[in-house]
Amino acid sequence: MNRISTFLLFICLASFAMVGSAMTQSKGPVNITGDVFEIFEDKREAVFTGEVVVKQDDFILYSPKVIAYYGEGGASDLKKMTAAGRLTLHFGPKTAKADFGTYDPKTEILHLTGNVEVTEDGTLVTSKDLFVDVTDNSSRFTSDPNSNSRVTGVFSSGG
Repeated sequence: MNRISTFLLFICLASFAMVGSAMTQSKGPVNITGDVFEIFEDKREAVFTGEVVVKQDDFILYSPKVIAYYGEGGASDLKKMTAAGRLTLHFGPKTAKADFGTYDPKTEILHLTGNVEVTEDGTLVTSKDLFVDVTDNSSRFTSDPNSNSRVTGVFSSGG
């Protein structure tokens, strides 16, 4: 691996560490595995494909494909991250599933879209979209205004 590829690998891993840290408020190392890792220098993309697993402390992401988009500043210039295919996120006691996910480090917004399901302690919420604001730990579920699909919650009675 040449110096540029080694440097870009570092950028990608540092970028994933920043996102994982922001989402879980932890400082632990990030472990990323997949079948293939590719760097596209001209497009400033780092791509993991094939049963990708991203782990950091109590945060785990499973996805067929994860892409980190970065600017000229490298790891300090992460533009966004996406996870494509049916993805699953485990963070603490919560599990979220969706068809696609995007994280924007500037706004610190995680956006999950497509058949969103979130479960925690017997509660299930389904929607078209979920927006999670990492800065204030708030979530907003939305429905598709062009269909009969609505946000639905099923809450456990605790008994």
